[in-house]
Amino acid sequence: MSWLLIGFYIVLGFVALGKGADWLVGGGTVVARRLGISTLAIGLTVVAWGTSLPEVVVSTGAALDGSAAMALGNALGSNIANIALVLGACAMVLPAVLEGRLGYRESFWMLASLGSLWGLCADGSLSRVDGAILLCVFGVHTIDVFLQARREKHAGVVDDTAAVLENIAKSAEHWYKHPFVETFIGMVAIALGAFWVVEGARGGAVRLGVSEYVISLTVVALGTSLPELAAGLGGALKGERDISLGNVVGSNVFNVLAVMGITAMVHPLDAALELAAGNAAGAASIDEAFSAALSEVFPLTLAFSLFLVALPFLGGARFGRGKGALLLLIYVGYTLRLYLAA
Repeated sequence: MSWLLIGFYIVLGFVALGKGADWLVGGGTVVARRLGISTLAIGLTVVAWGTSLPEVVVSTGAALDGSAAMALGNALGSNIANIALVLGACAMVLPAVLEGRLGYRESFWMLASLGSLWGLCADGSLSRVDGAILLCVFGVHTIDVFLQARREKHAGVVDDTAAVLENIAKSAEHWYKHPFVETFIGMVAIALGAFWVVEGARGGAVRLGVSEYVISLTVVALGTSLPELAAGLGGALKGERDISLGNVVGSNVFNVLAVMGITAMVHPLDAALELAAGNAAGAASIDEAFSAALSEVFPLTLAFSLFLVALPFLGGARFGRGKGALLLLIYVGYTLRLYLAA
């Protein structure tokens, strides 16, 4: 890949990410207002699912290629990047992102989802049955979010039904400006933007002679978190704190439950099955991946998650930008440690 093509991919990717974030956050916010649900609920669901599409593609593809380390590491590594990088950057733009406390429900699901995956991985494998369990838990989480949104609607938090129907009817006059269409186009643009940036960065790394292992630890992990970063910054620039915070929490739950659930259903992460198929290298990769995850990555992801829950209580509400800078510094230190380990 030539340097000209590399530059074209990266520039095009960031343009798509920027526009996609603007459309996704703008459309998602309008959808929330007009359907009578909070922007936090939209951030936890529609925005989070849209920005997590790259994790689904990367983890599923990695599992099919027999790379359990990338499949499992991508899901957990993206959660760390979402908390430290995405929320840190968002707080630098809009300090209020880290001034509000996570609700008990959101904190519970973020920690419970991680605990569910950790428990299922304790035996060093992730079977199709385990994948089905994760997807069922994700279904319960989704139902719970929408039930809470419904309770908010009935409590009169936002517009009434008559206003909702009237606003949607007005939006339908120009279909391409309809908030549902705008939200969908934003998702597609973000997914394409992340793909182009990752391809460009990967091409540049290869030309510079960087190993594929280092690329998987840095470029791929960061690339799949770019949609969350774009949507989070888009929400912060629009003053939508709940969109930014909900996007991160919802994406983390989605990565753990849905991404790993789909991955295990498509291709179980089981060393015994790889050995039975004559793939000794694949079996060794799976054993190594689960050993590293259970001894280090799971505890580290849990520590970041608990830090996010406790962050609003540290330093008061006046230090939102300082907390954001702290998160960014932690992420830089974490990334440097990955480089040194590689």
